[in-house]
Amino acid sequence: MSSLTFWVLVTDSIVYLVALIIPLYLWSKNKREFLLYFFALSIDLILVYILKITINVPRPQNSLIPLPHSPSFPSTHASLGFFPLGFFFYKKKWRVPLLIYGSLISYSRVYLGVHYWLDIVVGAPVGFFIGLYFYQYRGKFYKFFSRISNKK
Repeated sequence: MSSLTFWVLVTDSIVYLVALIIPLYLWSKNKREFLLYFFALSIDLILVYILKITINVPRPQNSLIPLPHSPSFPSTHASLGFFPLGFFFYKKKWRVPLLIYGSLISYSRVYLGVHYWLDIVVGAPVGFFIGLYFYQYRGKFYKFFSRISNKK
């Protein structure tokens, strides 16, 4: 396997881990945590998209793969790569694997030439802190959502 193929696979794995594998795990363990995870992930994506459109930084021109049509700053992949680390930060056994995962995702984006380092340096903390915030205050979110569902 070539180096380029490896980094493309790492980059593409973001969809499988963040959007499929972790949610399936959560669904089997805790339905409320599953719903909170998807809600927080949606907030992360919306915030990053708003930042991308507002700041509108063009992508690097030396890409090894076809460039996406969206602006470069901040990196959605870095944000999504570090989101699970923030969300599961209090589960110590998950910290190192998710830190390595987020770092590999982030590095792959720069290696492939679709992001600048600054895109990563901003995108990663955005995802991490959104995940951390929602998990840290999950009790309040659970109460809020249960009040909404009880009003129906």
